[in-house]
Amino acid sequence: MKKLLLVFFLIASACFAHPIDSLIKESDFNIKSTVSILVENQLDGSIIYKKNEKKLLNPASVQKLLTFGASYFVLGRDYKFETALYKDNKNNLYIKLSGDTQLSSADLEKLFSKIKAPINNIYIDDSIIDKTPYPQSWMKEDTWPCQRQITPYIVDKNFVTVAINRSSLATKVDIIQNDDYKIPVINELRLSDKNDYTITRMQDSPIVSFKGGVQSDGIITIPVLSPEINFNIKLRKAIEKNNISYHNKITNKKTPLNSKKIASVSHSIEELSRDILYNSDNFSSEVVFKTAAAKFINYSHSAGLDDAMLMFNSVLNPGDDIVIADASGVSRYNLLNCEFVIDSLIKLNKKEGFRELLASAKQGTLSNRFDFLDDSIRAKTGTLANMSSIAGYMVTKKHKDIVFCIIIQNSPKRKAVLKNFENNIITLLYRKY
Repeated sequence: MKKLLLVFFLIASACFAHPIDSLIKESDFNIKSTVSILVENQLDGSIIYKKNEKKLLNPASVQKLLTFGASYFVLGRDYKFETALYKDNKNNLYIKLSGDTQLSSADLEKLFSKIKAPINNIYIDDSIIDKTPYPQSWMKEDTWPCQRQITPYIVDKNFVTVAINRSSLATKVDIIQNDDYKIPVINELRLSDKNDYTITRMQDSPIVSFKGGVQSDGIITIPVLSPEINFNIKLRKAIEKNNISYHNKITNKKTPLNSKKIASVSHSIEELSRDILYNSDNFSSEVVFKTAAAKFINYSHSAGLDDAMLMFNSVLNPGDDIVIADASGVSRYNLLNCEFVIDSLIKLNKKEGFRELLASAKQGTLSNRFDFLDDSIRAKTGTLANMSSIAGYMVTKKHKDIVFCIIIQNSPKRKAVLKNFENNIITLLYRKY
């Protein structure tokens, strides 16, 4: 009798097992890796599926959903990143920086096109955020040239392009820089039958070494090493293009309260969000996180990462086990679980306009995924070595509004295999519910 009951129990368990369990079993992730999943119906709060939802894992760039979400919560839907020009009663000009990661050389030219009277001195007010170049939790390989320095001095996204060209007689390799900002370089490139050159910074100096073999010409993009110098060069260029005569130094000074705004250029939070939520740009994520913190602390001082963490905790109220070490998810010290991600997404969904800022199918990092879902899905992906994640919102085929989070950790499988596994789960959820 007991054997019959056991057989019946096993058959019943197999019949009523969730189909996601079958996908996990077939993938063997459950044996060699950690799979954490939580799917919830937003309308009634019912759990559609859960597995290891409390397990703390590294979320990678899915973390941007939450740090940008907290920033959006504080800044608001109509916030503008405004770089403004102020004038005092002594004909001094103050350029007030705003953490605008979209600010361009053309914007600076537009700003100074409004200047008609003679200028006494020009000052830059860089007090919006601090100048700590990288979060302490980042490893050496996470810094330059992989990532740009976090700074209030931003123009043309703080990138320069460098052309690597073989000479017409194919006897040497030239490094050509057409940008106004020049990187001091040591050229140790040589002709080769393959491209195997490296770019390194010379012992924390502003000098960059190009070393190795070059088979074909190419153009590469490099983060500027000295953002403040880059900004000043582009600023001088904007002044010259507007035929303004100015030969004094450009120094730093906070904008006086009695000064008058005479011109400004701005970009909306929606414009900046695309780099973060569509393209997973780490630099923009870190800058916006600190800029939102500046508003949170009422601009009492230059906002740093500690201020941003206070803001994050105030908005999303993580538990004691949750660890947020940066805004972008680059740090290996970050520890989140699917439960916290889901709770945060549900809260952020109540903030007008937030959900619509996320990438839908065929956009950003979802460009080659979920073509059949169109606007039914709004999500953010994450990828680091041996892990993958995705989280967001979806309206299913049966019109259920669900929120989901999937994190796969410590997997030796290829990135494409991990992403395909996520695709299968999300496709199943869409069709079944």
